[in-house]
Amino acid sequence: MKKQRIKILFIYMLLGMSLFIVLGIGVFNKVKEHNREVAIENNEKRKALKKYETEIVKDLSNRYTGIKDVEFTKYTTTPLGTVYFNFYINQNKQKDRISKYAIDEDSKKPTLIAEADKMPVKEGKSDFNNIQIKYNYEEY
Repeated sequence: MKKQRIKILFIYMLLGMSLFIVLGIGVFNKVKEHNREVAIENNEKRKALKKYETEIVKDLSNRYTGIKDVEFTKYTTTPLGTVYFNFYINQNKQKDRISKYAIDEDSKKPTLIAEADKMPVKEGKSDFNNIQIKYNYEEY
């Protein structure tokens, strides 16, 4: 009688461990799939941000002369979906010298909305290929 009880207990323990292993593998696969989807989403987001930041620099190069480099800071997104890109020109990182572009959810083209009064450049055109761009993919 005692041997039969131990045998039944052993069978239940094996079933419990098997169930635990199967559930653990399922959860592991689900987490792995989620991480893969997040990585794909982040990669697409980075590509879009880089595309918009490049468009911003192209627009700047068509407006101003004397641009050597553009450094983007963290971007912000409003609850309505507008994305603001803040940047500095020619490593001039004084607080009052930051400029800003915006992209609305409706329009897919960046729009200059805030120019620094004391930008270290003049109106004219710059060669886009000679401008160094420091991209930033972080959000406030």
